[in-house]
Amino acid sequence: MPQGSMKVINGHILHSQGSALAVWRSTVALSARFAGAQPVDGAIGIEIIFRVKRPKTVKREYPTVAPDLDKYIRGVLDSLTGIGYIDDSQVIDINAKKVYSDTPGADIKLFAVNT
Repeated sequence: MPQGSMKVINGHILHSQGSALAVWRSTVALSARFAGAQPVDGAIGIEIIFRVKRPKTVKREYPTVAPDLDKYIRGVLDSLTGIGYIDDSQVIDINAKKVYSDTPGADIKLFAVNT
């Protein structure tokens, strides 16, 4: 689930993805907790493979359409704040890609960066 953009409606700031984003963030956070993630101090690296469903009519090899990779990344980084690290400002190394897959989701790996 991509982070989406912010919208102002009647003076209130809302995510354009709304409740779907909240469900995605909860799923990522719960999965990280289940995998044993603990907030750590120091520099963090992250590797993410975003698996997106290929539409039936699409023949291209790569998912070169929206949502943008950076919005997917932002959603994951915000989801893991307080779970895999104290604050996402600790993330100094990101390796991410999006690929077509029959099983949508994300494979996420956090690691300490020895600077």
